[in-house]
Amino acid sequence: MFKLRNPEGVTAVKCAHCGDECPENQLEVENNTFCCNGCQIVYSVLKENGLGDYYSFQERPGISQKSIKSKNYSFLDDEDVINNLLEFREADICKISFTIPQIHCTSCIWLLENLNKLHQGILGSRVNFMNKSATISYDPNLITLKQVVEYLAIIGYPPELNLQRLSDTKTKVQDRSLYYKLGLAGFSFGNIMLLSFPEYLGFDHASVKFYIGYINIILALPVLLYSGFDYLRSAYWTVKMKQINIDIPIAVGMLTLFTRSVYEIVTMTGEGYLDSLAGFIFFLLIGKWFQHYTFYSIAFDRNYKSYFPISALVYHDDSWHSRSLDRLEAGDILLIKNEEIIPGDGLLMKGNASIDYSFVTGESDIVTKKEGEKLFAGGKSIGSVIQIQLLKKVDQSYLTRLWDEDSFSIDKVARTQTLINRIGKYFTLSIMTIAFISLAYWLLTDPAIAFNSFTAVLIVACPCALALALPFSYGNILRLMGHRLFYIKNVQVIDRLQMVDEIIFDKTGTITDHKSTVVAIGGRMISSRETALIKSAVYHSNHPLSKAIFSSLSGDFLTKPNEFLEITGQGITATFGNDKLRIGSPAFINRYDSQDINGVIVEINEEIVTWFDIKHKLRTGVEQLVTTLGKKYTVSILSGDNNREELRLKSFFPDNAHLIFNQSPHDKLNYVRSRQELGHKILMIGDGLNDAGALMQSDVGVVISEDSNNFTPACDAILGAIAFDSLLDYLTFLKNARWIIMGAFILAFLYNIIGLYFAVRGELSPIVAAILMPLSSVTVMLYGLIASTVGFRLLCKRQDLSG
Repeated sequence: MFKLRNPEGVTAVKCAHCGDECPENQLEVENNTFCCNGCQIVYSVLKENGLGDYYSFQERPGISQKSIKSKNYSFLDDEDVINNLLEFREADICKISFTIPQIHCTSCIWLLENLNKLHQGILGSRVNFMNKSATISYDPNLITLKQVVEYLAIIGYPPELNLQRLSDTKTKVQDRSLYYKLGLAGFSFGNIMLLSFPEYLGFDHASVKFYIGYINIILALPVLLYSGFDYLRSAYWTVKMKQINIDIPIAVGMLTLFTRSVYEIVTMTGEGYLDSLAGFIFFLLIGKWFQHYTFYSIAFDRNYKSYFPISALVYHDDSWHSRSLDRLEAGDILLIKNEEIIPGDGLLMKGNASIDYSFVTGESDIVTKKEGEKLFAGGKSIGSVIQIQLLKKVDQSYLTRLWDEDSFSIDKVARTQTLINRIGKYFTLSIMTIAFISLAYWLLTDPAIAFNSFTAVLIVACPCALALALPFSYGNILRLMGHRLFYIKNVQVIDRLQMVDEIIFDKTGTITDHKSTVVAIGGRMISSRETALIKSAVYHSNHPLSKAIFSSLSGDFLTKPNEFLEITGQGITATFGNDKLRIGSPAFINRYDSQDINGVIVEINEEIVTWFDIKHKLRTGVEQLVTTLGKKYTVSILSGDNNREELRLKSFFPDNAHLIFNQSPHDKLNYVRSRQELGHKILMIGDGLNDAGALMQSDVGVVISEDSNNFTPACDAILGAIAFDSLLDYLTFLKNARWIIMGAFILAFLYNIIGLYFAVRGELSPIVAAILMPLSSVTVMLYGLIASTVGFRLLCKRQDLSG
């Protein structure tokens, strides 16, 4: 480390690693770190106040600098390469997914999901354990893609980046390092045990013991530094980020065994515990492999494509056809309606577009795009209808992965997950305390077993079983519920559903079935030309009333308006040549002769030509469902329509139900928030169009879907319309699922209490502890799988009997 004066006027600084001078504009100073692009090394920076502008450079600990330099990431400065790798790119945020073969355990996940603590330019990260991948969001104004990759390399997770990654060819990267580490640990463990046989048989010759001891050190050293490196690295970076995880006591146990063994062998005061160390690491790696194998075998992590259909409108043979995303190809022309999600990267074909990328970024700012500009998958068209040309084949798993991410979360707390995180933190502190108390006691009582007891305590007690209880039990439930048309975003949603005490329904498109709506036409007789104009205008809207009007009209229709604008909850404006249409509520039309009309009014060229009096048909079974729900929950209804159907709704809603009409989307959101401020946990059920804000604000938002084109990300779950009458059964099953978690907690605590009892007494060797630790995790995983499956089958049996 050295100090370098950098007074005003000096335009270059010297790199502490290579000695080269780097222009100041090549050094990016963010979050108290300097990154020298010349040698790709990250330095800690300390500015000493009072002594002028001094900078103290010191190499950051991590993997060797040679190994970083050997990885040449200079190609990541190429704009074409960057554009091909990035999934999303705007001025202040970029997103990219990496394949990281080094991901092996929950500690890897924890470390990678806390990358933002290393650099403020990294906005967030999310790990998919099953795919060994991580999605990272970063601010390109603060950190470059190359620097993000270098950070991953420094902490020991270099991503797979090669030409195959830049192509459309999907190649599965296999990481064999776990097998190499396991093989090395097994080889050393076996040989150390073999060399230790004279000691086991009571053969006591000083010269032989001396040489055998040093040979054992040579055999154990690569086991510690290579086979056990993942645990040491994870513990180091956890401490570096001032956090706590389970790898800390494991690393302390490993270092304690090795240090004590070397001391005894060098001073010839004992034989050491290197056989225990090698066996400990060997069985830990076997447990990691077995846990990893079980993850893949159970495979509860969902592939939405298998049962959650999403489709888009594609132009073919001079007309628009609905086609599932897996059948779309590069070059296809897609029609994206107002409030619809853009399913794949494409070029804007015509006019301007207003795009909401909050599904991707979590930020609700509207981005304006011009004809010919690139649009990214996950954006939502606002107000207008647009056409795009796909640039590459659509990947539905990308959309559903976005949905599973937290872009739409607004501090929605999962009680059980919060409890597990808190237990995990204090669990590690408690185990460290118990281990040192045990060590002190046995050093005074029986030093021969002191270090074995100390190490066994650190190893056998493991909160991993607790951490795995929630994702495996609830994760299997997610998969099973999907087969019953209830698609839940993630396991935290189940946790929040269990706390719900109030259910709020939207009306149109939620408790009513727009496919069965009866439409009566009022006003004068309309011509075939006017019918085509009306049908063409409502075709571009996803609102249930627009779909009902479209279905009620016969004849041909135009598909390409010159202009189209939809104002959520009010109406639409469309222009076809010289004809201008306005279709919407009386308040939207806002004419003196429209105030006494009930229904959807149609104005063509400033003349009210007709209106549609829409009679809503309730969904099958909704009366019984609401009546039964009212006995267990507070139920309410929020509607943007007027109150002319209030009497019909009161006939089956409970007497204490709140029936509120003429609500704008903002009014719905404020009502949900007001109920939450009174302490209620809200389940909001809507169609995702005029109630997206309320769905996001609620503790759990559920969208009723009967159109695969209308994929709505602003929710926590999607319920197929034909399963709507099963909602109470689903809620009851999910609420009772908490007893499965309680059973997993009891298993985990029993294991830890029994294991600690024998470890503290010195009756448990480190090797046995290393075998028991992964077995506890696997037991909890299998318990969660079996218990959730049995519970689900009981649900299905009950539904089949009642049906």
